[in-house]
Amino acid sequence: MPHQQCMLFNTEIEDNGQKVLLFSSNNQIFFDKLYQKLNQMNADVTVKKTFTYDFSSADIVMILGISDILPSELAEYSDKKFIIILFDDAEAAEMLSSFSYDHNISQIKVINLQSAPIYFEKDIDTILWFIFSNTPDVFLHIYHQSIKPPNSPQKKIKFEFPSLKKLFSPKKLIILGVAFILIAHLLFIPPLLISTFLHIKAVEMARGGDFQGGLIKANYANNNLKTSKDLFVFSRPLLHFFSVALPFEDLIQLNDSAQIVITKTGDFQSSSSKFLELLFVKDKTDQEIETLLTTQKKLTENITILAKHIQILEQKLPNWNQDLINAKTQLTEIYKGISFVQELEPHFDDLLANNSEKKYLLLFANNMELRPGGGFIGSFAIVNVKNFTITSIELQDVYDADGQLKTQIDPPAPITTYLNQTHWYLRDSAFTPDFVENFTEAEYFLEEEINENNFDGGILITTTGVQNILKSIDKLYIPDFQETITSDNFYIKAQLYAEEDFFPGSQQKKSFLSSVLNQMIFKLQDASINTLFTEIERSLNEKQLVLYSKNSEIQELFENHYWAGRLLNPVCTIPEALHCIPDFLFPLDANLGVNKANFYIQRPLEFEVQVDTNGKITNTLKLSYKNTSNDNVFPGGTYKNYFQLLIPPNSSEINIKVDNEPLEQYDETNLRYKSIGFFLSISPQQLKEVIISYELPTTLVTGDGIYQLILQKQIGSANSDLKFSFKYPSNMSIVRHNLSTLAKDNEIIYNTSVSSDKIFLIEFKKD
Repeated sequence: MPHQQCMLFNTEIEDNGQKVLLFSSNNQIFFDKLYQKLNQMNADVTVKKTFTYDFSSADIVMILGISDILPSELAEYSDKKFIIILFDDAEAAEMLSSFSYDHNISQIKVINLQSAPIYFEKDIDTILWFIFSNTPDVFLHIYHQSIKPPNSPQKKIKFEFPSLKKLFSPKKLIILGVAFILIAHLLFIPPLLISTFLHIKAVEMARGGDFQGGLIKANYANNNLKTSKDLFVFSRPLLHFFSVALPFEDLIQLNDSAQIVITKTGDFQSSSSKFLELLFVKDKTDQEIETLLTTQKKLTENITILAKHIQILEQKLPNWNQDLINAKTQLTEIYKGISFVQELEPHFDDLLANNSEKKYLLLFANNMELRPGGGFIGSFAIVNVKNFTITSIELQDVYDADGQLKTQIDPPAPITTYLNQTHWYLRDSAFTPDFVENFTEAEYFLEEEINENNFDGGILITTTGVQNILKSIDKLYIPDFQETITSDNFYIKAQLYAEEDFFPGSQQKKSFLSSVLNQMIFKLQDASINTLFTEIERSLNEKQLVLYSKNSEIQELFENHYWAGRLLNPVCTIPEALHCIPDFLFPLDANLGVNKANFYIQRPLEFEVQVDTNGKITNTLKLSYKNTSNDNVFPGGTYKNYFQLLIPPNSSEINIKVDNEPLEQYDETNLRYKSIGFFLSISPQQLKEVIISYELPTTLVTGDGIYQLILQKQIGSANSDLKFSFKYPSNMSIVRHNLSTLAKDNEIIYNTSVSSDKIFLIEFKKD
């Protein structure tokens, strides 16, 4: 809309002290005049040079000369006005206003100002009138007749082609004209499709390990994307007129975000490698400290950008086929991991001991000799950190420490009964399913054994967790042992050096693990950072790696992501639910056979919930243990397992069968949970079936309600198949649930893998 020379606007605004947040990156003359005008109107103005999405303190947000804005990020602030003033930037103005029109975002006003300083005072009056008027318009174009409009010719030149009249009839010319216009409006599509294809290939190459090849493909894709975006500027108005522009804008946004994610992932990898390298440099120079802090800042910036665009991809990718659904699921998991790093970033100074010293306990648990808390603790390390530097990692064999224990500590009853041990040691201390409790025990043992205490936090990593992390490193050559270690052979080699010619006081296992650890640290800077972070996140999700911090804020972050190895409460997680039935299931194994038989054990689960017409709930758990090891061949052998099952307190009518024979004698407690425990022996090449049934203490009442099942995975346990079935009577109907199920008459069937803690929710209506 042109600015009429004779029109003056008197802008009136209530003197109510409105708070204005003003972002400005250029055009100082216009800024000065606008700032002066706002002050004359008694507005409370805050000025920022750098644009952020923090608007909490403002009623009106004015953004000058900044076009790199996602209007979707502004849509949720319906109580504020956003005024985006661009200076002779028609392309950005059209994109922003089109998005606002298409999504009915009325609080955004976009102005494209094509003016000169002599008109700025009148222009500001026009802008303020536009802002505070009741017009539903989103876009305002201000220009003056004395200023040449964009792309307007200086002189009209008339071309005449007399021969056309002879060659074409008027009808043919009209058809050709329409065809030309149509083709011109579709020219942006081929380069956009090429860009999309190349971005898909780039992502596939990067995920397959060829990240450099992926970057090259992404650069080719970006060239096509730029061409498509330039052509789309011409096509957009007509496409918006026919309401078909939005899918193309979404596809352009997907390509934009894919391009940014690929390139920023490259920056993130190089920055991460540099950061890890500097983390282990002792006696850093001032320059090295400055480089480390700069690298950390760059990492934070990259993570922020990645989080934003990964979320866009996750939200905008369609669910057209299983590959896209899988991609969205993976993006969701990546976004969770990145969000965690963002949440943790304010605590980096504390974790990495900036201007202080920290001490952490690292426990290595062999989950091939599984225990409730992850596995038999064969080694541990004391990690000292000072001023963003890991100053030392002191690896020790557990038998060296346990050999110095002089205090009599009574072990849990199963260790006394089935291991015939009257003393309790650090190596057997992971005997509860809660890592915080086990860490407390380990800290107590180390104080008694070697006078080490006051740890600031701890990590437990299983053999499987170490194997996962080794996937990020091609191979490790261990000169002292003339061995090449990979993810595939680490367990076998570690077991070889742990058990061969072993005797109390032997240093062979300790030396081997120390050499592996030192080589891993040395090779981290050459590791695939993408694979490293992926495998660390996978290990955390699958409870092959658990974390603890004595800093309560950091510990809360660990627990919110279910990475702290905590025993969850058997209570309803939906506080607003009027009627909620909380169910809880936590099966636990403890290998007490002094072997590594868990390497050979398979244990699929079946869990059935049966509801009768009166609302009574009967649960049945079936476990099928299969021992695939050979007889009397170490590290396999008979699986001597003290099995425990944690279920809701006050559950009743407990029935246990082993290979269809009733089991009369078992251990039972009824406190925070009801705990059932008994000894189970599975010989090599034997299959043993355990069936446990019981009734819940609560029933489903008439009306609406929710059944909730918390199923916990044991730290260090292998992922196992699960078949979950929920059977309900004819006087009950299912409203919705969070399961991808197979359904038949009055039954929900769900097949999944127990790879992490899970919560199943079933909303029902009962007559």
